[in-house]
Amino acid sequence: MGLRKKIIRVKWLIFGNLFRLCKINSKKIVIDNFFGRGYGENAKAIIEELLKLDSNLDIVWIVNDSVDNSEFPNSIRLVKIDSFRAIYEYATASIWIDNVKNNYKGNKRKKQFYLQTWHGGIGFKRVEKESIDTLDSKYIKESIRDSGLTDLMISNSDWVTENYRDNFWYNGEIIKTGLPRNDIFFKDNSASKQKVQKYFNSDKKIILYAPTFRQYLDISEQTNLFSLNAKKLVEAAEKNFGAQYILVTRVHPNIAKDFKITENSYLKDGSKYPDMQELLVSADILITDFSSSMFDFMLKSNKIFLFAKDYEDYIKYERKMKFDPKKDLPFPFASDEVGLISAISTFDEKDISIKANNFREKLGICDDGHSAERVAKLLVQVMKGSNLK
Repeated sequence: MGLRKKIIRVKWLIFGNLFRLCKINSKKIVIDNFFGRGYGENAKAIIEELLKLDSNLDIVWIVNDSVDNSEFPNSIRLVKIDSFRAIYEYATASIWIDNVKNNYKGNKRKKQFYLQTWHGGIGFKRVEKESIDTLDSKYIKESIRDSGLTDLMISNSDWVTENYRDNFWYNGEIIKTGLPRNDIFFKDNSASKQKVQKYFNSDKKIILYAPTFRQYLDISEQTNLFSLNAKKLVEAAEKNFGAQYILVTRVHPNIAKDFKITENSYLKDGSKYPDMQELLVSADILITDFSSSMFDFMLKSNKIFLFAKDYEDYIKYERKMKFDPKKDLPFPFASDEVGLISAISTFDEKDISIKANNFREKLGICDDGHSAERVAKLLVQVMKGSNLK
């Protein structure tokens, strides 16, 4: 553990215990999205539904220095991550919401409730207990501790429920509510699309390229790996689908800060955009490798292309897979740009749709546009002191 982390832990230990003497605010909810990232993910959808049910809630969102505060509605208070104020907010909130498991937040009090939404949902990669041989021992310890604090996990499928139970060191409640972040795919999303168009200053359709990060490669190696010939990809899509496109690259939050993209008329950088779901709902085509974004995007479209130049190296040096992208999935897979461009050029959605529908049914997905509403009602029960049902 580095010196900075040790200092943070000492702060939490001393002041966390001190602030435990303060009264818990039954209407306060503290949220952290990926170590202080912006206004997005499952928590965004949950909070928006909660505020419809009770506008007097005290909502605290933990943020880091890179966050654009203008993303947030005025009804949400912003508090800097790991500050003394953040420690106080955690100690006095009735509900915690987080989506990662190695985010230290002190000891939970008896009357506090912790909702762990996780950030993956259905996923390619083996995670947690299944990948224990590749995980850092400190992470494993923190993840097990986090699971011990957790009161509820939410799922959008039979597949996810089984994965949480088998691999997350978790024996508590799992409720199949659907994923709140996916409600956007079932509703009028014209405002989100306009917001995305304004951000990129373009009314062209979007090819979203969303690769996941590589622990076995440094940032320069990942930059080279994720470089695509945007012009050729765009031209292939325009020829087959009869529309104008831009390529938007969005890398994983773990490397977004250091990842550099040189934009041009074909290529835009989407890594700083705060809400991945708004990008997904605005995109016409998704290119990804092992990102769980595929399983979200397929709720709205079958225009999905799986692309990984380093597939063999990835499963050798980093993570084993729960799905073989070459055999188990209904979407085309390519290991080089020639194959990717060919797949885009020859894509026939009618040919894919039957396989994709069968795959969705096999997973037991329950997303229907009302997930955030269900979770919000559960949390209202918690704040009233009722048991979950």
